[in-house]
Amino acid sequence: MSHSLFSRRTARCLLALLLLTGSTVESFAANLRLEAKLIWGTNDEKSPDPAHKEVDAATKEKLRNVFKWKNYFAVNRVTKPVPSRGSNHFKLSDECTIEIKELEGPTVEVKLIGKGKEVHKTTLTISKGQSVVYSGDDKNQSAWFVVITELGEK
Repeated sequence: MSHSLFSRRTARCLLALLLLTGSTVESFAANLRLEAKLIWGTNDEKSPDPAHKEVDAATKEKLRNVFKWKNYFAVNRVTKPVPSRGSNHFKLSDECTIEIKELEGPTVEVKLIGKGKEVHKTTLTISKGQSVVYSGDDKNQSAWFVVITELGEK
């Protein structure tokens, strides 16, 4: 009898330990560290805004391989964590914000907000080193791009 009582107590202690530590399994999951860049694409040689700098050669080449513009200028870059099962806002300009919410697994929900209104929402899987690009037409035969890259843990 004492053996079975010990087993029940042991089982209850293990169950309590699992409930105390296992009920917040997501708290052990790592935060995502994401970089969001707002880029302007144009065939013009210069950006009309002197604060805009040309993007690095690798980014420029990747964009040129897919899109038609010759030149790409960085408007803004924001790096932030997205907590496990949480979300964060990335304000890229007065008119452009993205909200990224980490869902179960390596899946995120991305909302693109333009001028205060949600203009696009998608769910995707993103992994370290991978980039996702959203784009749209702009005035004067130019375009905007939002490039989201998962940088990995700090």
